[in-house]
Amino acid sequence: MSDNEQRIPLTFAEVYRLARATGAEMVPPFDLKHGLDELSAWIDREVDIVEEADGGFSPAALRHSQLELRGRRDLLEELVTLARRPAGEGPAVLVGTGGAGKSTLAAALAERARSWGRQVWWVSAADPAGFSAGLTRVIRDLGGSTTDMESVANGAADGPDRLWRLLERSSSRWLLVIDDADDPWTLAEADSPAGIQDGTGWLRASKRGLVVVTSRETDPRMWVKARLFVVGHLGTADAAQVLRDLAPQAGDDTEARNLVRRLGGLPLTLHLAGTYLGSGVAPSPSFAAYDRALGSRTGTMVARTAEIALDGLAHQGIPQARALLRLASCYAPTSIPTRMLSISGLQEALDGLTGVGLIQSGSAAITLHPVVTDTSRAHLEGSEVWHAAVAHLVGALQELSYDQPECWPEYRLLSQHLLALLDTAAEYGDNKHLALLADATASVARAFNHSGESGAAGRLCRTALAHCAALGEEHPAVLRLRHQLAWTVANRGDLTQAEAIYQDVLGIRRRVLGDSHPDTLRSRHESGWIASLLGRWAEAEQLYRDTLRDCLLHLGPDSRDTLTTRHELAYAIARQGRIDEAEPIFEEVLRDRRRVLSDLAPQTLQTQHALAWITARKGRWAAAEVRYRQLLGLRQVLDADHPHTLLTLHELAWTLARQGRRAEAETIYRQVLERRDRTLGADHPDTETTRWALDELRYGRVVDAVHFA
Repeated sequence: MSDNEQRIPLTFAEVYRLARATGAEMVPPFDLKHGLDELSAWIDREVDIVEEADGGFSPAALRHSQLELRGRRDLLEELVTLARRPAGEGPAVLVGTGGAGKSTLAAALAERARSWGRQVWWVSAADPAGFSAGLTRVIRDLGGSTTDMESVANGAADGPDRLWRLLERSSSRWLLVIDDADDPWTLAEADSPAGIQDGTGWLRASKRGLVVVTSRETDPRMWVKARLFVVGHLGTADAAQVLRDLAPQAGDDTEARNLVRRLGGLPLTLHLAGTYLGSGVAPSPSFAAYDRALGSRTGTMVARTAEIALDGLAHQGIPQARALLRLASCYAPTSIPTRMLSISGLQEALDGLTGVGLIQSGSAAITLHPVVTDTSRAHLEGSEVWHAAVAHLVGALQELSYDQPECWPEYRLLSQHLLALLDTAAEYGDNKHLALLADATASVARAFNHSGESGAAGRLCRTALAHCAALGEEHPAVLRLRHQLAWTVANRGDLTQAEAIYQDVLGIRRRVLGDSHPDTLRSRHESGWIASLLGRWAEAEQLYRDTLRDCLLHLGPDSRDTLTTRHELAYAIARQGRIDEAEPIFEEVLRDRRRVLSDLAPQTLQTQHALAWITARKGRWAAAEVRYRQLLGLRQVLDADHPHTLLTLHELAWTLARQGRRAEAETIYRQVLERRDRTLGADHPDTETTRWALDELRYGRVVDAVHFA
């Protein structure tokens, strides 16, 4: 098939139906392989397979039609050859200016790879949080452990090694696309002075699969160990045919070529011009008229094509389309929830912008090409639209709850738009809106910390602190950011630095807000928490007691913060050997958490678990067993491999061993060890704890469980 002939876009289901209709089901069994090979060759030659909804790719990757692969077929076939038979020669990097069609080419390759049954992942490197979340998804799909996923999520130095160990052990061949890697250092190992050149970061060579990167960074010195493919402008003939494919009634080949000479061969501008002319919106839908319109305008070619389309929509009675595009351009270009685009006549504007190719619409979100975003953002006049974008984002975040796992994916999505707003804060922000962004960042970071993505939380906090420096170090929103940053530092294991940050924030809050302000009380609580992590139990107890006194006075007995401090106080008392004193406190907290929260709230189950451990520590082994089994029943809604479930099982085995039922205990320990080894990793402290308990039990010794609050 020649490059000038249009390939047939079909889904897998349609390919199957077509194969049956053409008699493929009659291939004799003895010749089945030959028939399948012929069918595969026909698909490669004639068909572009398109996925139905939920294809698994970033919407930005699928932003162009198959028509715009015109002129790229030879390059695509080179990539197909590499992906079919990876030779371990290094990743493939597609470089070129924005709008050259790098992501379109990568998406076409991904579609081919999926048609062969390959495992395919699409990861955006446009922002740290999205990159971390994407790589974590890859590790999960590969059957990685919780430790593997946490290492990537937290930005640990061994994250790349863990990912590549899983990729090389994969039972199936794969394709990993890393899109929008415009900063190659994002792909390097943490703190590597050599960038990606040392081959120890996220980009490596493999014979099991191929890594494909798209980037605007065209300097070949940045990609020494990669195979570089320059994605440039289309030639005149191909570019003219793209225009004629998109707008077949707009003129002949000569007129299309004349327009190409003005437009240039950038696929994005060809897409915008051709889609507009074929949309029915243009008052004079001809190549010649469009050429004249371009000549009367200034700015980049993308800006000119976008403004012509917006003028056409206004002429059609949809002037709000321009306002919508300006608002959307304040955010990151990928997956903008439509609920954050509240304007009058929203649906009409969405339909109009989609029809002229300026946005891609889904059921509840839209995407923009990054170059369209940059171009439209440059047309913002004043800060009013930007302020509205901040308000819409803050409103969307207020609908979420940081401790609810079902909300965490939405937090990750909104973090991309938060970063986009932070990047432009210096230009459009005043102190009011900087404070809103700082508080929004603290909210997202809190959710990241609870979901185990403290590395992303730390990067987000540091970015916001840099952009919101104008607020001053004593501003409440800045202090909330630093409070969350300290949590990320503690999760990283640097308790000394975390304590220093907490103490500094506490000192400022006491001076500026007073001892009884809710933010100050949270800082006081965390001071006790850090002391407990450092083993300073008596100090932690006193800090919790002082904090609890003021929590009861100023927040009330039913406040979540008050209940948390009461629970932690009981644990600090128990860790000092005063079990009888701690038990009634835990009982009261359990009763109140059941009343205020619910029987199945995570905090309620946390206190119930502590009471089971207290009962065992008092030597009431049979009663402890009953408590642990009740807790398992309540936690049955959790995954069998959930850390809380496994901790409960580990401590249940301990109570059985103490009752002399060592065979039962050994069976449960083995189950826990297998699950922890698979989900957490062999070197995780919890896995090692269970392994030690099992080994000791074989010698007739019982290891007492050290429960953590």
